[in-house]
Amino acid sequence: MTTMSNLSRDLVEEIHSRVPITSQRAVRSTCKRWNVLSKDQNYTKDLGPASKEIMLIMIRGCRAHLMSVNLHGVHNHRYLVDTSIKELGKLNQVEILEVLHCDGLLLCVTKDYSRLVVWNPYSGQNRWIQPKSNNFHTLDRFAIGYDINNNHKVKVLRFYYWSDYVEYEIFDFKSNSWRVLDVTTDWKLHRRGVSLKGNTYFIAHERFKVDQQGEFLRCFDFTRERFGPRLPLPFHSCLDDSVILSTLREEKLAVLFKKCDGCDMEIWITTRIDANTTVSWRNFLKVDMQLYPERFRSPCRSFLVEEKKKVAVIFDIDRKTWTNYKPYMVGEDGYQGEVDLRDSELWMLMCSYVPSSVKIQ
Repeated sequence: MTTMSNLSRDLVEEIHSRVPITSQRAVRSTCKRWNVLSKDQNYTKDLGPASKEIMLIMIRGCRAHLMSVNLHGVHNHRYLVDTSIKELGKLNQVEILEVLHCDGLLLCVTKDYSRLVVWNPYSGQNRWIQPKSNNFHTLDRFAIGYDINNNHKVKVLRFYYWSDYVEYEIFDFKSNSWRVLDVTTDWKLHRRGVSLKGNTYFIAHERFKVDQQGEFLRCFDFTRERFGPRLPLPFHSCLDDSVILSTLREEKLAVLFKKCDGCDMEIWITTRIDANTTVSWRNFLKVDMQLYPERFRSPCRSFLVEEKKKVAVIFDIDRKTWTNYKPYMVGEDGYQGEVDLRDSELWMLMCSYVPSSVKIQ
C-alpha cells in the first residue's frame, strides 16, 4: 500500500500545488510531511508558476480578494483578450481602501482609517494594528517589510506629510506599539511604494527644484530602519508624468513611464538592484500610444508584467465612467486589447501576489 511517506518529493509537490490556496491550511493539518513542505520558502514561491497562473490582489466593493488569472491564450483575439479568472480567497471582516504586499503578507488599510490589518492568505493568519490616537489620518501612507537579520521580523512603516512637517513611525509587533523614527529628509515620497526582498521602494522628488532634479528612487531599509541613497530611474520625469512601480514576483523591480505630453509608454525592468548601492535597468517594452489615442491618456493605477510572454497588463481609467478602471494588454506589437476579467470595471488591481509561509509575530 502506497502512503504519503513513500511518495517522491516531486510527486508530493505536484499534488500539493493543485490544492487551492484557501484549502492549504486544512491540508497541512492532515499530514506532517505536507505541513513541513508548506513551510519551505522555495516551494511556496513556486506555487503560482506551477499552475501557469498569476495571483493578484484586487479590490471590489471595498473587499480584498485573492484572484488567480491565467493569461495563456492571450493572442486569441485582437480586441478582447481571453483569460480565465477565479477567486482564491477573500478578507471579509472589514472594508478595505488599499492593499500593500510584501513576501506573501498583505497590509490592508481600512476604508474608515480606523485600523490596519496584516493578512497572510496562504496561512489564513491575520493581525490587527491600532493607531496611536482614534484614527489614522487620510494623509498617512504605509509600507510593510521585514528585518533580514532577525528571522524575517515583520515591520510596518507609517509616514505623514503636512506642508513642511514630516513624521515617520515604525510599528513594533512585539510591543504592539508605534515608535517615532529619527529621520530627516529634504525630499518627498509622493507615489505608492512597492516591496522587494523585504524593503520598500518609492518614487521620490526633491521638495524644492522638482523639475530641475527630476524624480528618483528611494528605498526604505526595514533592517536598518533608514532610507538608502538616491537611486536613478532610467529616464527623466517630473510630477505631471506617469511613473508607476511594480514588481516581478518580488524578484525584480519594474517601472512604467509616460510623459504627460508624450506619446511613448515605456516599461523598464531592473537587471541589478541593491538598496544601499546601485541599480541598473533594461528596457522591457516601448509602445507608441499615438496609435491608440483612446488609451492611457491619464495616469494608470497599476500594472503587472508577464516577462516570458513579453506583455504587460495595465489598469487604466475607463473612458465611459471616468471613475472605474479597465485592464488592457500591451506587448511588443503594441496595444493587444482589453483583458476580459469578468465585470472588470468593478475591480481595482492593487498588486501581484506570491504565496509565503512567513508568520506574523
